[in-house]
Amino acid sequence: MEDAPTIDVQVYPDPESLASAFASATADALRAALEGEPRATLCLTGGSTPAPAYRQLAAMDLEWDRIHLFWTDERLVPPDTPESNYRMAYETLLEPAGVPETNVHRMRGELGKHEAAEDYESQLHQFFGEEPVSFDVLHLGMGADGHVASLFPGAHELDEFDRWAVPARAPAGTAVRQRLTLTFPALDSARLALVAAAGEAKREAFLDVVEAYETGSLAPPPIARVRPAGPLVWMIDQALAQGVE
Repeated sequence: MEDAPTIDVQVYPDPESLASAFASATADALRAALEGEPRATLCLTGGSTPAPAYRQLAAMDLEWDRIHLFWTDERLVPPDTPESNYRMAYETLLEPAGVPETNVHRMRGELGKHEAAEDYESQLHQFFGEEPVSFDVLHLGMGADGHVASLFPGAHELDEFDRWAVPARAPAGTAVRQRLTLTFPALDSARLALVAAAGEAKREAFLDVVEAYETGSLAPPPIARVRPAGPLVWMIDQALAQGVE
């Protein structure tokens, strides 16, 4: 395993204060990215943890007409269904903030898995050209099994380094197993990666992540394999941090 990235672990008393800090850090980074540049890029994540932060972010003073939004992963469902990561972002951020449709680059979960992957790969190339993807701000979450985006432990997608977006499959027992996900080359492009994780249910996974950073484990949790180009900031709540030295 490569050397661990330089990380910053910030602990907050509760999920509410974590969400506020997550939103503020995102806004500050986007404003900085827009200084001297015509546009900035933000890659969103799914799950329940970022939703409160997205509501707060929508209320902040940002030039959304200059900010382009992307996604780390998506379930292969229509965009108006409750399981859609796009729908969560639309309800909490896109609609309240008035983000122009032309700045929204969603994963089309209603397509077949291979067509969806090819479509998103094409969208990324159209926006970034042939140069590597480069997100100004990347949002990440962590599953209780240590997965990130839709890169799950043991999946062959963990070893994909040529493509930016690929089909993925969640473990058995997951409500929607068919997924689309960015790969490590795309995630690692980030100039700033913010990881939001909360709750004691994820403590074991976080302990595995800390051990992987400290020991250079040959089989780290997927989230511990993210190696962003810029800073990696873990923003966690006290419930998750308890017992972690």
